[in-house]
Amino acid sequence: MIRIQDYTPDLKESWLRCRALAYMHSSFTDEITNQRDDIPANRRISLVAMSDKQVVGLVDAVYLDATQANPESYGFKAGTVLTTLDAVATHPDYQHRGIARDLINEVIRRLQPRGGELLIYTLDDVPANSLYRSLGAQLCYQASIVTAHSQHNQVPLWTDFKVNTEHEVDVYDTDGNKVDYAIDSETYYVGQKRHIAELDKITKISTEHVYTLKLSDEV
Repeated sequence: MIRIQDYTPDLKESWLRCRALAYMHSSFTDEITNQRDDIPANRRISLVAMSDKQVVGLVDAVYLDATQANPESYGFKAGTVLTTLDAVATHPDYQHRGIARDLINEVIRRLQPRGGELLIYTLDDVPANSLYRSLGAQLCYQASIVTAHSQHNQVPLWTDFKVNTEHEVDVYDTDGNKVDYAIDSETYYVGQKRHIAELDKITKISTEHVYTLKLSDEV
């Protein structure tokens, strides 16, 4: 029998193993690590699905503040409370049993008193996108993460964005100037697909899908 409970530190190794095995079969292989984000317990909800003493599913939701996310960038009113799903994973041997759905539904239930909006980031995985839509999440925007080469000697850092009416994003540099694309770590963050053509020697394109789910009728 599968049971859902709060994460506890003694489950760390089993938690890491579950996430690693799940991510091996997803678009998140580059996020497989031997560490768990060090976020205070009072800033997150962390749940696990257990089969006997083994973690077979997990979900983390992190409370965001104004320094971490600007509600207006997502098209919300200033002051809207934001929370994000930081991790969602199901052990490969336990997939297609509704475990991720049950975990997320429990997170949503616990977040109701907090209210606001839940931000859900994912990549090109069809099952993940289908799950979030089936839970009532609405597409906020899509952007492209591109491994390529730019002919420009100096490419601006990606520091801000704003969702537009086409469910894409306008990207801004550190001076607040709108740019076609910007550096994000070792890749280029392209807010609108038409600007991908400005890059060359492209080796990989991943689409970032960002969904929002209203947690209450109050803002």
